[in-house]
Amino acid sequence: MMARSANRPNRRMPVSWHGAMRLTASFVALLSLVTGVQRAGAQDFHYGMNTVTLPPRMADKMVELGAGTVRLAFGWDVIEGRCKGCFDWTVTDAWRDEARRTHRTLFASLAYAPSWANGGNPYWYPPLNYQDWYDFVFAVVSRYKDDIVLFGIWNEPDLDGYLKGTDLRVYQSLAINAHAAILSANPGAIVLGPDVSWHAMRDGWYAGAMAMVGDLFDIVTVHYYADGPPLDYMMDKLVRPYALGKPVWMSEIGMRPCSSAFGEGAQALFYQSVLNLFQARRSWWTGLLFFNLWEPPVGNDCGSGITRADWSNRPAFTLLQKFIREHE
Repeated sequence: MMARSANRPNRRMPVSWHGAMRLTASFVALLSLVTGVQRAGAQDFHYGMNTVTLPPRMADKMVELGAGTVRLAFGWDVIEGRCKGCFDWTVTDAWRDEARRTHRTLFASLAYAPSWANGGNPYWYPPLNYQDWYDFVFAVVSRYKDDIVLFGIWNEPDLDGYLKGTDLRVYQSLAINAHAAILSANPGAIVLGPDVSWHAMRDGWYAGAMAMVGDLFDIVTVHYYADGPPLDYMMDKLVRPYALGKPVWMSEIGMRPCSSAFGEGAQALFYQSVLNLFQARRSWWTGLLFFNLWEPPVGNDCGSGITRADWSNRPAFTLLQKFIREHE
């Protein structure tokens, strides 16, 4: 385990001319994916939702909301789960088809190793051979190069439940190999990371990751939940100083209505506070993806969705929909 320090220097790296040109071309490619959206209803890819899947009803709900980007886990353990080269594209092809139909932008979060690649362990254990990881990433990006340009590298690698051991050196290897595979398969792709939880700001993991591999990311991605530090403090003091001057996306943020005695009203107030903070920082905080669109209750857990189990809209849905329409 690498030592973690919250006292790393403020490291802002200038973007090279070639890097700036590639990023400009990448954003042109992204914009090309969302052209013609007036035919399907206005959307804004800077606003989005996390979902577990993307069936037709959920894709239609994204159109109703007006949010353009859908973040989904493209799990290595699912797509190439049985053996090396044994790909099953059934689910991800269906997501691609729904995104095409509704003119939504997919953000593919590449993560999670199959047992054949990590020594027979659960999905959160890293691969034993990084060539296998490279090959998987290359296969995904190649297959969807005409439809997906946003690719994230792993999910919350600072948490042991998503990357066993949370070793920065392991994440460095994952990031280097994924970045190389993504750009080899599609030079116009946009690479996002490190997609860390708010805990990474507190213990220095985020600062360490940005110092080691931050130059690989076109967009810096972080996550937040209400049990973290004040959001404005986190973004201004803990995230931005280490972001190397790059655009920042909050790629996962949400609240369960049942976590407050005020229920759905409290969830809407939380969304409003986040949107206010986001709007005041649009010069550098450029993307906001909430968690999540629809999530059925399980036992006493009411879920984080902004739609109810019957797909009716919670107040947070209506509030976000109105905000997007006013600021698109």
